[in-house]
Amino acid sequence: MEQGKDISKVLLPRKLDHQPSTSPKSSVLHTHGASTPPSTESSLSLSKNKTEQDTLAFSLNGLTITPKLPMAERMFASLGVVFQHAYEEREIELGLAGWNSRLLRADELSRQGDRDIEVLRWVHGILDQMLDSHSEDLIEAANILANGARDETWRLPFEQAGILSFFLRLLTVEKEDEDIVAPCLRFIGNACADTDPNREQAIAPEYLPSLIDEVNRQRLLFIAVPVIYNICNEYDDLAECPDESVRTLVRLLEEPDIEPTSMLQLVNTIGVFLQQDRFQRDFIESDCVSHLLELLLPVNDDLEMEEELSTFRSATNQILSDISATGAFANKYTVRSAVVGTLVQWLSTSRAQLRICSCLTLGNLARSDPVCRDMVSRLDLHERLLEILQDQPSVQVSYAALGFLRNLALPTENKSIIGSQGAVKIISEFWSVDVTPQVQHASVGLLRQLLNGSISNVRWLLDSLSSDPESPAYEKTYLSLLLLLFGRTDDVATRIETGRTVATICRCISSSSRGLPVESTSAIRHRLYGMHADIARPLAMMISQSRFPIIRSEGWFALALMARSREGSATVSDVFQQLETFGILVSTITGQSTTGAGVPAANNTTGHSRDNSDSSSGSSGVRSDQIREMQAKDRENALVLVNELLTNSVRVDSIFVDLLRDFSSEA
Repeated sequence: MEQGKDISKVLLPRKLDHQPSTSPKSSVLHTHGASTPPSTESSLSLSKNKTEQDTLAFSLNGLTITPKLPMAERMFASLGVVFQHAYEEREIELGLAGWNSRLLRADELSRQGDRDIEVLRWVHGILDQMLDSHSEDLIEAANILANGARDETWRLPFEQAGILSFFLRLLTVEKEDEDIVAPCLRFIGNACADTDPNREQAIAPEYLPSLIDEVNRQRLLFIAVPVIYNICNEYDDLAECPDESVRTLVRLLEEPDIEPTSMLQLVNTIGVFLQQDRFQRDFIESDCVSHLLELLLPVNDDLEMEEELSTFRSATNQILSDISATGAFANKYTVRSAVVGTLVQWLSTSRAQLRICSCLTLGNLARSDPVCRDMVSRLDLHERLLEILQDQPSVQVSYAALGFLRNLALPTENKSIIGSQGAVKIISEFWSVDVTPQVQHASVGLLRQLLNGSISNVRWLLDSLSSDPESPAYEKTYLSLLLLLFGRTDDVATRIETGRTVATICRCISSSSRGLPVESTSAIRHRLYGMHADIARPLAMMISQSRFPIIRSEGWFALALMARSREGSATVSDVFQQLETFGILVSTITGQSTTGAGVPAANNTTGHSRDNSDSSSGSSGVRSDQIREMQAKDRENALVLVNELLTNSVRVDSIFVDLLRDFSSEA
């Protein structure tokens, strides 16, 4: 955590597409008035150059913006001024020779990276005296130390010197004095940020109830909630926290006068607790889900207030999305439950955040075939989703609806039902140039799911774009549009998903041909290969990459299937007459790299020339023994492909044929 972050950080939600995201760290709190929360206008900082002491730092999905901390560099000198005043008031005895020089020296050591623990222990003793004498200077001393705790390098020394335990005890004995409780909370929250030994002390049975009590009392809610967040965020040992902790926070969200900023802090803290199973169970069994859904409904006419509420709704949507993916949620909320009924109604609303909530939550509930079948056959949710997608909504709504519909397409019987409602045509609208790559990737993923094992949907994909034989679009299909997207996009994920979709088509035709008349299979293949000369290029891309061995193997298998028919062999042959692709075929069969001429290179068995690194490197997450097994299968499929090309007597260059025959003899 960077030095100087502030505890009252508002955390924006993780991306709705569930892509890897940086988990937000804890934050630190600056001095504000004890009785009133900081105003948004004066406390938010989006400038790295701002240095005011009362600036509040925010984190925007991993982008941290923090102020400089001139106060942290002179913490001991500032304490010296306070102690001097308390001494003059005869409230303390200093008891340290040359104490002023020692404090100045401690500041100097701090700037050099050293931490004077002995001086801190002396400070602890002074704090005890100030408490015993009821010194009003204790408030200022607490504020100075709370600022110092913004520096993460001071947090463990504060614990080692006993200062953290001092403020934890102080919270239990001075809970009625709001003036001291506020800086006390600030110190605890800052000192516990990202520091597990300090967190362990803060959640001890003798201290945690006082912290929870401050949340319940609401007077310093804008400080107390971030303190709880800092203590719990990314900390696994919350055994001392009572099961009803989340319920307490949810109840506070329903308070009529609560500010949007506090609502956001509360919902982020709820999200921290819900990372653990026992809090998830209590949250679901106590029907906190219904309460959160109700909190998403209000709209504020004040634009600034509504913007803050919108951020709160996004964070709440993420919580509901995460919790709905649990087994406990599926057991509690069936398709016939009131919660599901509310979410179904939200699919028809014009409010984007409610639609997103509905798609994410219901989509996570659609994890089993019975639930998916009910949602399609009883509730017709696929029709509502297709209506949403047909309107080309916002990126977030489109992404959520595509993901939900993809889950509904998992059961075999749902595929043809969804396809018959014009799904392929609607999906293809997302392949235009002005659609974001994330949405295009999601749309191709949905198409692949619909095609998997559904020959009827393959036919829809091969349907002409126009029914008029005189129209140029008559010679183009929806698959043509997908291949155009493949050739146009630079997004690797979309290109790979397109290749996997082509592989799915090959598998579907191959498995369905055994149950279809010969004439029907022949007609499908004629449209597939006769109208799409570049159909094999996405598969060639799959075998050309080495980052994902599983994807490469899927490409080889699909190419071997494609080469089984004469028309498919011709398409595959065109791909492998390119020098680079033929070199990959050579290296896959021989296990050797290739020279520029596409023939095996001598004395080289280190791997493919296109990538000198092990094919298991990167993010594939595949073990080396699995890599070897896949390489063996790739070789088998490559040899099958070669035999099919020769069997189908494809017209190719004579050199190419000779090389193929050499490889075929190895089979």
